[in-house]
Formats: sequence, C-alpha cells, structure tokens
Amino acid sequence: MATISRFPGKGNKSENDNMDFKQKLHLHKLKSFVAVLVCVALIVVVVTFLLVFYKNQQYSKLSVVNSVDRVSIETSSYMNNYGSIIVYSKDGVSCVNEKGNVLWNMTYEMQNPIVKRSSEYVGVGDYNGHVIHVVDNSGTVTEIDTTIPIRDFSVSKEGLVAAILEDTNNSWVNLYDVKGNKLGEIKATMSKTGYPLSVSLSGEVMAVSYLLVDSDTMKSGVTFYNFGGVGENVTDKIVSSYEYPDAVVPTVEFLDGETVMAVADNRLMFYEGSKIPKSTKDILLSDNIIGVYHGTNYVGLVCYDTSGENKYRIDIYDTKGRKTGSYCYSMDFKDILVGNGVILIYNEGQCIVVDVNGEEKYNNMFDDQVQFIASTSSDKKYLVVKEMSLDTVKFE
Repeated sequence: MATISRFPGKGNKSENDNMDFKQKLHLHKLKSFVAVLVCVALIVVVVTFLLVFYKNQQYSKLSVVNSVDRVSIETSSYMNNYGSIIVYSKDGVSCVNEKGNVLWNMTYEMQNPIVKRSSEYVGVGDYNGHVIHVVDNSGTVTEIDTTIPIRDFSVSKEGLVAAILEDTNNSWVNLYDVKGNKLGEIKATMSKTGYPLSVSLSGEVMAVSYLLVDSDTMKSGVTFYNFGGVGENVTDKIVSSYEYPDAVVPTVEFLDGETVMAVADNRLMFYEGSKIPKSTKDILLSDNIIGVYHGTNYVGLVCYDTSGENKYRIDIYDTKGRKTGSYCYSMDFKDILVGNGVILIYNEGQCIVVDVNGEEKYNNMFDDQVQFIASTSSDKKYLVVKEMSLDTVKFE
C-alpha cells in the first residue's frame, strides 16, 4: 500500500509558525515602545537639568558687547521700548535703537510731556494741553485734538487712544481712533461714576479706575467698557464693574490682550477676558505700596521692609495672582525692569538681578555712572544709557 505524504500548500504557515510570528511582532512592538519611553525619559531629564541649571545660574560679570557715542542732553528723559529707547523732553521725542540710530523723531513744544507706549505706537501729550501726538513704528504721526485739557491717556497696539480730560465743570474719558476721530465719550461725575484716575486700552475694551467720595465714605471702582459689538447691547457700554470700599486705585493696566492688573493702596487685583473682563484675583495687602512695576507675565510690588533688616522688599506675583517670591534689599533704586523671567533693580552706580522666585542672580557695581537701562528680547541683554555712550551689555 502506497504511503501518501501531505505537504503544506504555497503561502500557508503552520500553527507554530504563526505563533512565532505573532510573538516576534509583539516583541518588536514592545522593544519600540520601551525605546520611545527611554528617549522621552532622557529628554525630560535633560530639559529638567537645563531648567534647574538656568534657574540656579548666577551671573559673574556684566560685559559690554557694543558701545556707540552719544551726545548727552541733561533735560532728556527715557522710556523703555523693549529693544529700543524712547528719548523725550519739552522740545521733542525720538526713538533710538541699540546702534544709536534714530528710527524716528518729532519736535514740539510742551511744558509737561506725558509719554505712553504700546507695542506698535507711542503717544505724547502735554499735561493740561489738548493735543496728543501718536507715532507708529515707521514714524508716521497723527495728531488728536481733544479740545479739553489732558490729565492722562493710554495708547493701544491698534492705535486707539483713551484720554482722561477735565474742563472747569466735568471730567471726561474719550476714545479716539488712529486718525483722530472720536469713537466714544464718557462723562464722569463725582455723584455717578466718580473721578477718573487711570485708563488703559486693549482692542475694543477700555478699563477705567474711578475714585468716588460720598459724604464721609470713600470707594473706588474699576469699570470695563466695550466699544465693539458686545458693548452695543449693554447700558453705557459697561460690560463689567467692580467696587472697592476704602481704597484708592491709581493704576489700572492691560498686561496683554486678556489680562488686566489694578493696584490699590491696600490690594492687588487681576481680571481676565478680551471682551468682558472678569475679576479673577483680589489680594488684600498689609503693607503700603511705594512702587508698582510689571512686564507681561509678572508684577512687582515694592514696599518698605518691615522686618528692619533691609530698607525695601519687592513681592513678585504672576498674572494668576500667585505670589512667586520676594526679595529684600537696601539699595536706593532709580528704576526696576520686570520681564523675561527676571527682575532688574538699578540706580546710577549699582545693579541687582533676581529671578521671579526672589533668588539673587547678580549684585555688583557699575564701572561708570548709568542714566537709564532698557530691556531687550533677552533676559541677559540690556541697553544702557551713560553720559557719553549707549552700551549694549550682557550678563555672563
């Protein structure tokens, strides 16, 4: 009897071969998954190491990387323009870059010039005057005639101007577009709104702080107006408003398009919202504030150091209202710059740098007297105005 042998057909696999293939495939996937996990873990370790190293990094010196000659004018004042410097006086205003080149300039005659800036525009007006000059980054100038004496104003990145005005009988908060057209007018009375102290703009939203005194009581209010479509559906274009008893609110400021900061003599407030700002944090303060300094992401409040060990203390808050750190010092300061994750405190002869947690990164004397310091896009690089030069310096 013949023996019949059976052979597997072409393309078929035995059951054991299928099991081996599945196991190999599973093992390959497992190895790939483990390799990805190892790579991710290594990346996390490296990034964490770099962040910790950067956070704990101390600066050992301040080096001049570029210097250009300048003519010193004793009557000039300066404003930080984040990579350039606004130079102004009673006779005119100009913008100077780090190479000392004049990007634009404008002449005028003012007794008490007020200068305000946004990322795209600079506004200059005379206190008690009635004309505000608005200059864009290309040097194009627009004149806004308020017809009523100016007390304060704000310029937005869109070129809108909000001005606090006062005549013999009333106060006004008026809104103008970049061409000088009046877009809105708010009559401020002590009996209804209170006296306007501060104004700030972002997009179609305007924030105004008011002081209201009624017989023996005093309170302040922070009111938000929307001059866009949202404001058309509410009374007097008021989309939100908050009152603070026994408080004076001299400062209200948009930190970015959606975040507003207000500081009273006894509290720090934050609001969020690009259309209808809402209160997100109200922090009561126990110490008297003697200075308010801010960047886009952090706010520094300076008060006297009540411990007696130092003269001053700066408390640092993020835009969520969280206190990230404090730093105490005794150096009398000329100005403070907040930005790029560090706080720079300086006077004519000395400079201190701390991070937002209050950890000191640098504390030393300048080689020459300093008149002004402006920030750049880097936390290590600054523009320094001296009597006869404009220096670009770098912390190392």
